[in-house]
Amino acid sequence: MNNKFIPIISVFMTISLVVFVSLQLYWIKELYTSLEQDFSNKVYSALETSTQKVNQIEVNKYWNETYSNVGKEVLASSNQPVKTYIQQSSDSANRSNILFQTSIVEKQNIPVSAKGDTLYTTKLYKDEGQLKLKRSSPEPLTTNISRDIDNNSYQMKEFARLSATNLPIEKRVDSKTIDSVISKELRLKGIDTKFGFGVINKTNQLTTVANNIYLDQKDKTNYTYPLFTDSKDRTLYTLAIVFPRKDYSLVKHNLPMLLGTFISLLTILGIYIISINYMMRQKKIAEIKTDFINNMSHEFKTPLATISVATDSLANDKIATDPDKVKYYSGLIKQENLRMKKQVETVLNMSKLERNEMPLHLKETNVRELIKSIAESFRLIVNERNGSLTTEFNATKYNFLIDEFHISNALINLLDNANKYSPETPEIKVSTRNEGNWYVIEISDKGMGMESTNRTKIFEKFFREETGNIHNVKGQGLGLSYVKKIIENHKGQIHVDSHKGKGSTFTIKLPIV
Repeated sequence: MNNKFIPIISVFMTISLVVFVSLQLYWIKELYTSLEQDFSNKVYSALETSTQKVNQIEVNKYWNETYSNVGKEVLASSNQPVKTYIQQSSDSANRSNILFQTSIVEKQNIPVSAKGDTLYTTKLYKDEGQLKLKRSSPEPLTTNISRDIDNNSYQMKEFARLSATNLPIEKRVDSKTIDSVISKELRLKGIDTKFGFGVINKTNQLTTVANNIYLDQKDKTNYTYPLFTDSKDRTLYTLAIVFPRKDYSLVKHNLPMLLGTFISLLTILGIYIISINYMMRQKKIAEIKTDFINNMSHEFKTPLATISVATDSLANDKIATDPDKVKYYSGLIKQENLRMKKQVETVLNMSKLERNEMPLHLKETNVRELIKSIAESFRLIVNERNGSLTTEFNATKYNFLIDEFHISNALINLLDNANKYSPETPEIKVSTRNEGNWYVIEISDKGMGMESTNRTKIFEKFFREETGNIHNVKGQGLGLSYVKKIIENHKGQIHVDSHKGKGSTFTIKLPIV
C-alpha cells in the first residue's frame, strides 16, 4: 500500500467509526427511552388498578361489615316497579310478542362518621322477559308460558361511592393492604423489581402510610396517582411509588439486546484499532525497510569501493611486480570481503533467531573470564580514541550454562555501541554482581544517550535513533535486536537506562542454572 494513502484511509475510517458509534449510542438512548416509557405505562396502569381496588376494599369494609343489613328490604318490594318498558310486535301466526324490562333503582346515603363522611350507594334491579300472546282471544296458560313468566328474576347491580373528606387516612387504608395490592398488580404487568410506596395528602405532605423503602428513596423520581377523592372529584390523597433499582430492572429484562449491541460496538472498535495499528505498523515497516536498504547500501558501498580500488591496483604492472604491495592489497581485499560477509551473516542470523532456527549450544562457562577476555580485546579499540574501558567484578558466582559464542557477540555489540555513540573520548565501564540466582552484567558509557521515547524502541529490528540517509554512526539497526533475542533465549532479561547527553547503561540479567 502506498504510504500516502494510509492517512487518507485512516481519516475516512475514523469518520465512519464516529458516525457508526454516534448512531449506536443514539439507538441505545432511544431504546432506553422506549423501555423507560413502557415501564412507566405499566406502572401507571398498575397504579390505576391498584387505587380502584383499594377504593373497593374500603367500600366493602363499610358495606359488608359495618352496615351489612342495609338495603335488604328492597328485595321485598321488588314487585313494585319504578320503571317498566314494554315492546310489542306481531308475527305471521297472528301472535303478539311482548318484550318487557322492569327496573328498580334505590339510592341510599349511609353515614360513616360523625363529621359528615358518607357512603353513597345505588342499587339497580333489572328484570327482563318475553310473553307470546294471541291477538284474537285468550289462549290457554301452558306450562312453558307459565314457566317463562314465573322464572324471570331480578338481576341486581350495586354502585357505591365513599365521600370521606374528614376521615383520617389511617382509618381508610393500611400499608399492608397497599403493599399487597400493588405487588400483585405489578407482577401482572411483568414488573418484579423492589418498590417503595407512600400516601401523600392534598398539601403534598407524606402521611404515616408508607414503607421504609419509600422513606429512604423518596427524593428519587416517583410515580403518582390519585388514591381518594372527595364528592367533587378533587384529590384528597395521592399514592406515590418509587423504584430504587429501576435501571437495573430495565437492563435485566433487556440484557440480550443491550449486550448484543455493546458487543457489536466493541467489536467494531476493536477492528478499527487493530486495522489502524496494522496500517501504522505497515507504514513503519516500509519506512524501516527503506532505511535499512539505504544503510545496507552504504555499508556495502565502502568495502566494494575499497575492493574495486585494490583490484585495479593489483592490475597495475608496477604493483603486480612488488610482492609487498600485492600482499597489502590482497589482505585489504580479504579484510573488506570478511566485513561484507559479517554484515550478511548478521542479517541471516537475526532471521534465524526470529524463526527459532538457531539453537543454543549451552555449556558451563566461567563468565568472568569470558568478560575479561572480551574487555581486553575491546580495550585496544577504545585506546585508539584515547578512551578508557574499566572493569569491576563483584559477582562471586560466575560459572553457569551459556552459549559462549552468542553471549560474546551480544557483549561485543553492546561495547561497540558504547564506543560508537560516545562522540568525545569514550568512557566505558563493565561491572558484574550477583542478585539472588541472577548474574548481572552492566555496561555503561558517558556518550550521547537517547531520548526517553526511544528506550523501548531500540530493541526493535532495524531501529536506529538516527534514521534516513544519515551515516555518522554506521549500522543496520540489528545489533540490539539480536542482543535482546539472545538474552531472552537464555531466559534472561535486558534493560536500559539512558538520558540524553549523559550516557546509557545496559543491564543484563542471566539466570544461574
